[in-house]
Amino acid sequence: MDTNQKDSQLFSSAWILELYKANRNLIHVITAISVVVFLVIALILPSEYRATVILFPASNESASHTLLSGNESSKGLSRFGETEEVEYFLQVLYSDQIKEYITHQFDLFNHYNIDTTSSYPKTKLTNKWENNISFRKTEFLSIEIEVFDKDPVYAAKIANTIADYSDTLYNKIKHERAKKAFEIVKKEYFDAINDVQKMQDSLQKLRELGVVNYEAQSEVYSDAYAQALAKGNKDGAKAIEEKFKILAQYGGTYQMFDEILTNESKRLSELKQKYIEAKVDAEQYIPYKFIVSRAEVPEKAYYPIRWLVFLGGVLSTLILTFFILAFVSQKKKSEFKNEQ
Repeated sequence: MDTNQKDSQLFSSAWILELYKANRNLIHVITAISVVVFLVIALILPSEYRATVILFPASNESASHTLLSGNESSKGLSRFGETEEVEYFLQVLYSDQIKEYITHQFDLFNHYNIDTTSSYPKTKLTNKWENNISFRKTEFLSIEIEVFDKDPVYAAKIANTIADYSDTLYNKIKHERAKKAFEIVKKEYFDAINDVQKMQDSLQKLRELGVVNYEAQSEVYSDAYAQALAKGNKDGAKAIEEKFKILAQYGGTYQMFDEILTNESKRLSELKQKYIEAKVDAEQYIPYKFIVSRAEVPEKAYYPIRWLVFLGGVLSTLILTFFILAFVSQKKKSEFKNEQ
């Protein structure tokens, strides 16, 4: 008889029935014990409730660029973010600031029964956090925030609070940079205003001296001087000569200031637009997420599935018992044959 035939006989229904009859009392005792043990285990296992939030990160484009620039290629504030924005938002969710905020808000050390005076309490909290709270990118470029907790109300509150605070933190990070940029633009803008005002004051003083438009005045004075000489009007010609002296003395300065003022006015106009945009970015808070599904208080535990724990435990025990009995039976038979 070959090995395969022996194996088929070993695990045949008749052989199993024979094994059962030979060890009936032991099997009944083990079955009874396993029923009691796994029933107790199924009942005392702590329930874990699952709460989830589904959100889409918004486009990472700044509010000023979208609302004020008039750029037709702008994505717009109502557009969902793409892969890049999803990755940025996930980094915020995984940040220590999120964990610290939730730990403080929900007193997680006490909630998870972690003794802060024991060894490595922060490590224990981190392990609990990683086991109970997770974030993942879905195939639709949304983000799922998943929270497990023994308290269904806590599970929902923690999930929703993470979603809300992540947006606050995302805004805070962007605003820290935007405020610094705004301070730079603000200084440049007001410095430009002061420079333009100084040039306008200088031009006003030159106008008070009689220099209004160098080229036009030069042409007018030349014609008037020629006519005065032609008519023999010495006094008129002398008066025009005095005006020529003033024009010659300050005309070049007037032209220089006028050209600089024209250029600075253009620069001031550009800086004003940048100032307005930077001010919007630094002061306005716009959500960077779209929540598709907020977490609700779960009605029933996600795990353990108590009947499955009980049934799986009892069946596993019975199978293991039969394997051990089969091994013992075969060993006894082998020893008996060797003795003969």
